[in-house]
Amino acid sequence: MRIRVVAVATTVTTLLALTACGTKLQGDQPTAAPKSLVYWGKWAKGTPQATLFEQVIADYTKQTGVKVDVQWLGNGEEEQVKNAIATGQGPDLFDTAIDHTAEFRAAGALGDMSAVFQTTIPGENTTIEKVLPQSVLTAIKDDKGYGFVPHSVFSIGLWYDAARYPDFASAPPKTFAELLEIAGKEKAAKRQPIALDGTINSYNAFWLYQLLLSTAGPGILRDLASDPAAWDRPEVKQAVTALQTLVKADLFEPDYMATKFPNAQNAWAAGEHSFNLNGTWLGSETASLRAKSVQARIVSLPPVDASKTPVVTIGALGWGVNPKSAQQKTAAEFLAFAMQKKYIDRIATDADNIPSRTDSPAPESLTSIQESIRSATEVSLDFDGIATLKPKWFNDVFLPLDDKLIGGKIDAAKFLSDGKAQTAAMGG
Repeated sequence: MRIRVVAVATTVTTLLALTACGTKLQGDQPTAAPKSLVYWGKWAKGTPQATLFEQVIADYTKQTGVKVDVQWLGNGEEEQVKNAIATGQGPDLFDTAIDHTAEFRAAGALGDMSAVFQTTIPGENTTIEKVLPQSVLTAIKDDKGYGFVPHSVFSIGLWYDAARYPDFASAPPKTFAELLEIAGKEKAAKRQPIALDGTINSYNAFWLYQLLLSTAGPGILRDLASDPAAWDRPEVKQAVTALQTLVKADLFEPDYMATKFPNAQNAWAAGEHSFNLNGTWLGSETASLRAKSVQARIVSLPPVDASKTPVVTIGALGWGVNPKSAQQKTAAEFLAFAMQKKYIDRIATDADNIPSRTDSPAPESLTSIQESIRSATEVSLDFDGIATLKPKWFNDVFLPLDDKLIGGKIDAAKFLSDGKAQTAAMGG
């Protein structure tokens, strides 16, 4: 499941208040205390992930004698971690995600993880690094090395009903134009084929970003955010024009820009629409609502040009290590213990998400996109990571213009000219 709530910054004053009401800090431990770890988690207690990780902790303590004090902090956990580590305290381990690496680096909350990744997994005669696909290793790495140990990966793709399109898994549409042709036949039969929760601007932007990846490749949003001339590139125009073609084909549900989340995805789950471009978390979010006739599956969105190599969006959730922790070796050993196949397999069976390990199978609905992740030669972060790197441009320029384009209020030419002008005005 993807977390959509933006955390509100927590001040050091609030942090001290938290300490008083029971949040355990690594720095609170006496130097002579028995070896133990403090882990701050984001998952709500009782969720599949929290339940799984509590089992890992219990097994680890039973086997090693090392206590792991876990605190499930929920939304705002990231700010609490950053502020605590800035004071020289904080947890030894914490939950994190791929889109938080840059901010944790800037805050001094992440260090060199190379030793962690070289730690041997108990009973498997291999290391954390060796059980992860190269594409995932590439995605979680920046110029300072690996940012965290991933337990789950996610991506963006086209959800469809395999009962209606049984050949999509083995022979999906080769181009975006072919997909529009298929969807157009449904519309001709009086069925609006595509569901879109249009009040979620990031969901709207999935369409253009995936099209940009297939024409211009990874890094294109970073270029558009920093260089007004990038808006004139022919491959950018090609992607924007493809989206305009989709909009003009009138394939979304009626009043899609006013559809409040999760109404559109629920309608898709009920079988009212055939397609939904969304994250791999959509399957688990709609599992209890899906009609029995719907066989939910996901594939990569077909490229604009069939000759282009597909680019896979890769996100990941996992564990970071406090670089100021005095328990670096113990933290590495705990993470190696948690990365055992028997535990990571349960990311699929218990949480209905894609496990990070190469040898851990995804749920049936996600097997196609898992294979795309494993075999990817080019990878991209969600929106090129621009939401963290240049949030003002993303929120004030790209998303509003994209809403206008996908909502049919402006055409491709207006989108490109306004985007170029606004980027220049912002100093891009």
